[in-house]
Amino acid sequence: MKYRFLPLLILVAVSLLAVPSCKKSTTEPEKVQVTGDLYPLTTGNKISFNGYIRDAVTDVNIEATASFYLARMTLISPFPPLPSIVAPLAGTTFFIQDSSYVILPGQTTPSWYSSGFYVKRTSATSGDIYFLTNAGRFYRQTGVARTDSLKWVLLLQENAFIGESWVAFDSTYTSASPAIGTARLKVDCVFEGKESVTVNSQTFEAYKLVATRSVYLGGSTTPAAQGATATIWLVTGSGIVKFIFNSDGETPGFERNFLSREGF
Repeated sequence: MKYRFLPLLILVAVSLLAVPSCKKSTTEPEKVQVTGDLYPLTTGNKISFNGYIRDAVTDVNIEATASFYLARMTLISPFPPLPSIVAPLAGTTFFIQDSSYVILPGQTTPSWYSSGFYVKRTSATSGDIYFLTNAGRFYRQTGVARTDSLKWVLLLQENAFIGESWVAFDSTYTSASPAIGTARLKVDCVFEGKESVTVNSQTFEAYKLVATRSVYLGGSTTPAAQGATATIWLVTGSGIVKFIFNSDGETPGFERNFLSREGF
């Protein structure tokens, strides 16, 4: 009689051992889509920043530059015509005047310096957004003898999904160096997520966009060089609130933190 519960105990033990072997869910996590206009392209829109200049070689913020560095990005019209070497791309063209308060070579005090960059959008108010960028350093490093260094890069893909990257640029060229053969430049972009970012005591819920540059040589599928070229935090309807533009070994980069906006 004292052993009558033994079969029950064995059954309970077997049940406990079986619990961890339950089947995994086959349901994929729901995709999260990036929605809304992350960079409203309306003439007069201006965003002001403070921040840092980044060392051209080490790509680290130069702390001393925080005492003076300022920047403004302003959508202007009319604007200079596109250079003739730029490949045609369908869509509406915009121009962002980029002004920085920096110490220029040969100077000891900061002053305003203005440049700019072209933006192309599928239509005037919606669609993918391309930025015109310069591939000159890639050409010089890989021995590519070309003059058409200005390239359209698909920086913002409309209705992208978080965690799903897209090819922003991908092209292969012949190097003048027989030791290199071919040189391929590829840029991938991805929204890594949506997160809280605090800049200058202001907190925003922003989408984090990362652009990564990869260089392949001689037909290899393994990058000879790879790294982030830009990280941008964007807010729906408001645009950029934080912007890290990485140095490339020749040109200093920057970190920009939102101060104020006009026209939005």
